[in-house]
Amino acid sequence: MKKKINYINLNTAEHLDNIWDYLNTDGWKNIHPENFEYNTLIGVLKRKEAKPVVADFLPIDKGMKWLDKEKKVIDPTYIPNYFDANMTIFLNAALAFFKQYEGKKIGVQLSGGLDSSIIIGLLKHFQIPFYLIGMSTKRYEFRTEKHVQQILSKWAIESVLIDYEDHLPLSNLEEVPKHQYPDLSVNNYSSNKAMALECKRMGVEILLTGDGGDNVFAEPIPSDPKQCTWIPQSFGDNWVAENVYSPFGVDIIPFYEYTGVLDAIYNLRLGQGEDKAKLWARQYFKEFIPQELADYTYCADFWGIYISGLQKAIPQIKILCNRAFDLTTNQYFSEDSINSLLSQDLLSAKKEEYQKIEARVALAVWINSLNK
Repeated sequence: MKKKINYINLNTAEHLDNIWDYLNTDGWKNIHPENFEYNTLIGVLKRKEAKPVVADFLPIDKGMKWLDKEKKVIDPTYIPNYFDANMTIFLNAALAFFKQYEGKKIGVQLSGGLDSSIIIGLLKHFQIPFYLIGMSTKRYEFRTEKHVQQILSKWAIESVLIDYEDHLPLSNLEEVPKHQYPDLSVNNYSSNKAMALECKRMGVEILLTGDGGDNVFAEPIPSDPKQCTWIPQSFGDNWVAENVYSPFGVDIIPFYEYTGVLDAIYNLRLGQGEDKAKLWARQYFKEFIPQELADYTYCADFWGIYISGLQKAIPQIKILCNRAFDLTTNQYFSEDSINSLLSQDLLSAKKEEYQKIEARVALAVWINSLNK
């Protein structure tokens, strides 16, 4: 499996495969918490503007580039190839993607949403054997996803649905493995590890995801390919790939980052405006997906899941921050600072405030992982 993250020292412009030598000499104490919060708030699509969190080191994710002359990181957008597209061309592109993995056991993350369901429908269409692994819950707000999951489960050789209530966000934070750089993905470590373990049990080597579907199906499509805003290298989660799935022999891959698929979708949707409900995709791929996804629109609301995880994890969060403060003496992790952050109205659904909590937790988890 190819390494997905490298590092650059912004001060010296030195490229590094890893920063373990620095971390192992207590370099982890030289942190910039304010930068981690900033990076969290600007989001993945603006990660080229990220600031260093550990000394002067910055992670360079797969697909990103360092410009020596300008002394900066860029995250190139994809420029699609322009041609007349139709369903046959799209299917040929999808088949070319799947053929890369001939001879390997293929799995798909079964979310119950549109994007992954299209992938599952295509595998069924091509009569390619596959397995399904997903998180599921009996919560009322996920009734549509659960219904779709039950339909699609019958299409696979074997399907496994793991109860989300046993792996809520921010759960089992003490189990997060030692890792080189702070990352928000630690907050969903438990659910990803549960899926990775099931992949290993079933012998799944390639796990496909619907990541990127929100971009290719919902964003407006400019008539000039050079104005396309897609950043396919950002569709997947490289931290999760390297630190959760790879140790179990699983390569997790977003279907929609494949250039042939991107080209086909771009030309099929050419000139279309924003389509948040993905109405075009629901109709265009209706022969491959359950009728419930073609005829109805529904957007999952994960806020309840997240807030349940946060409320349940508060005692553990305080312990982790306590240890981080003892190890660093950084006021960012002080008892007063953590109590103030967690004393706000956690049910207010203010994204910015929740992101600040996520950042604080992820940084504390990173410090604890290095000092087990």
